[in-house]
Amino acid sequence: MCAESTHELQFEETIMPHKIATIKGKPAMMYVGETPWHGLGKKFKNPPKTAAEAIRAANLDWQVLKKPVYAFDGRHFCVVPGYRATVNADLWGKQGCRPFGLVGDDYQVLQNCEAFSFFDPVIDSGKVSYETAGALGDGEQIWVLAKVKDDITVKGKEVVEKYLLLSNGHDGRTALQIRFTPVRVVCWNTLTFALAFGNDLLKTHHGLGLHRRLENTQEAVKRILGHYDTLAGHFQRFATKEMTGNMLPSFLEAVFPTPKRKRNQKERSYEEAVALNNELRGTSARLFEEGQGNTVPGIRGTLWAAYNGVTELVDHHLAYDNPWQRLKSVCFGDGERIKNRAFDVALDVSEN
Repeated sequence: MCAESTHELQFEETIMPHKIATIKGKPAMMYVGETPWHGLGKKFKNPPKTAAEAIRAANLDWQVLKKPVYAFDGRHFCVVPGYRATVNADLWGKQGCRPFGLVGDDYQVLQNCEAFSFFDPVIDSGKVSYETAGALGDGEQIWVLAKVKDDITVKGKEVVEKYLLLSNGHDGRTALQIRFTPVRVVCWNTLTFALAFGNDLLKTHHGLGLHRRLENTQEAVKRILGHYDTLAGHFQRFATKEMTGNMLPSFLEAVFPTPKRKRNQKERSYEEAVALNNELRGTSARLFEEGQGNTVPGIRGTLWAAYNGVTELVDHHLAYDNPWQRLKSVCFGDGERIKNRAFDVALDVSEN
C-alpha cells in the first residue's frame, strides 16, 4: 500500500485476511509503508524496484515441482496415472512438506518469478509500484498488489485509488488473473469487477500452451492501465446523475431481481429467499442515504451514491463465517457478482 498511508490496514483487511503462508518459518509477505493489521511480512519504506527484489522479500523465491501420485493400501504402492502433485521444491522430501494440490499431466506450472515479472515493464515506466505481495495457505495461492499512480477524482474531493491485483494458484484450481481493484477512499469500498474490455483483462488457465498464451501479457498489462481512463469517465458520469422519482427502487430491483421459485422448492424456503432479497434492497437503499461519503453535497442523491450503497453492503454489511470466506465472496464469488451487476445497471442508467 502507499507509503505512510493510514488506509492500508483497512484495504488489506478486505483483500487479504490472515491466511498468510509460512515458508521455512517465515511469513510469505512483503509490504510498503504502514504495518498491516496482522503484523506479518517484510516492510519496505519505498517500493521494491524489481520483481526479483519483491519475490525475495515476500519469501517467494522457490520453485514449484510436479511429482507422481501413488495409491497406498498399507502394503503396496501403485502409480495413479494422469495425475501429479504440485509441491514446493525447497520443501520436497522434508518433514512437513504438503502438496499444493492435484493436477493433470497437462498442467503447466507458472513459477512465482514468472508471475511477478508481468509487472516489471510498467514498474520501470514509473506508472505503477509494488505495494504488497505474498502467499496464502501453504503457498498455493500468491498475489501481487500494485498501486497505479494518479487517482481518479470523481467529483470534488471524492477520490478513487487505482490498483491492479494479480493472483495465481499452484493448486490446479486457480487461474492466473490480473484484475482492476479500484478503492473508494472515503469508505474503502473495493469496486472489484470484470469490465468488458475483451482479452485485455487477463485470465488464463494452466493447461498446455500456457507460456505461449502469456507471451504478450506484459503489453496487455499496459493496455489495462489505459482502460482506467474509461472507468474514470463512467464514475464521473455516475456522480452527475440524480436519482429522482422511482429511479432508486428500479435500480435496486435490477441489481437484486426477485428470485424465481425453483422446481420442488418449498414455500417457506422460497419466502425466505424473497425476504432476504428484499432485505438486501432495503439495506442498499439505507446506505444510499446514509452510507460513508453518501451524505456529502454533490454526492448525495446521485447514481454514484446508489452504486456505492451496494458496494458498501457487500464489503461491510454482509455476514461471513470467516475472513477467508469474505475474500472469496468479495473478490471472486457472489459478492463480486453483485458488484458487477450493480456496475452494469448503473452504466445503463447513466446512459439513459
